[in-house]
Amino acid sequence: MQIDRMLRILFILLNKKMVTAGELSAELEVSPRTIYRDLDALCQAGIPIYTCQGRNGGIKLVDSFVLNKALLSQEEQNEILAALHGLNAVHYPQAEKVLTKLSAIFGGKLTDWITVDFSGWGPAKEDTLAKIKEAIINRKLLSFTYYNSYGEKTIRTVEPLQLWFKSRAWYLRAFCRNKQDERLFKLNRIKSIRLLPEGFMCHPEKEPPPVSAHGRMVPVVEITMKIHATQAYRVYDEFEESQITPHADGSFTVRFSYPEDEWVYGLILSFGMYAEVIEPPHIREIIKERLRKALAFYE
Repeated sequence: MQIDRMLRILFILLNKKMVTAGELSAELEVSPRTIYRDLDALCQAGIPIYTCQGRNGGIKLVDSFVLNKALLSQEEQNEILAALHGLNAVHYPQAEKVLTKLSAIFGGKLTDWITVDFSGWGPAKEDTLAKIKEAIINRKLLSFTYYNSYGEKTIRTVEPLQLWFKSRAWYLRAFCRNKQDERLFKLNRIKSIRLLPEGFMCHPEKEPPPVSAHGRMVPVVEITMKIHATQAYRVYDEFEESQITPHADGSFTVRFSYPEDEWVYGLILSFGMYAEVIEPPHIREIIKERLRKALAFYE
């Protein structure tokens, strides 16, 4: 862990002319004492770091310093460049600058391994994305109008933690000050978003909650379905190969786990007469009841 942190300090110093111990402490989420201990270790390793005292002082590398690429294996160099390229694909601030500098230092060729295109969201969604990204990076509060799966409208103030893509949808993972708990907000339901000047403290890392239509933590359920042979194209689109059992008559049994919410009910119903829920019994009853209600519209 210390080696990883020391490398991060080194790359920050390569990218910035000068930083303070407080800035490094906040960025790496450790105490200033730990930062100074890492700086001493870097100096002992021959990295020319010095500090400037006074009002505009800070920590910096000597201007003529060049990173010795022998400090890292070729595999480690490739992993660093690949990770930075991933950040650059989502327009992370400074990523391109650091990527160009490190690729020149390592003498490696930039491999364009990932592209992320948000243009399909349209101007409104791009504005939402930009504000969320800025709020997450700078730890600023967000305020927005949110519509839940029942169409209920609320005004939320949140501490944004992560932009999350899961099962064909984008979510904002955030600590909701209204509910005093972590929530997932579907981006399509976020309206009138505002970036607030107030900051917030970093939350301890924990496992992201399962996605639900309501943005609340929900239990994950294992579902078994029998699907007709004519739906083969959808079976392989929707499910992993390990979840699929093909049968001699061309039909399939699929077993998958998913948070139990409106989305998973909609997925099952979208197969219409070509699929049957085998397990669990309570979801089988839910689908039967919804099909009866749908049929009532046509009688």
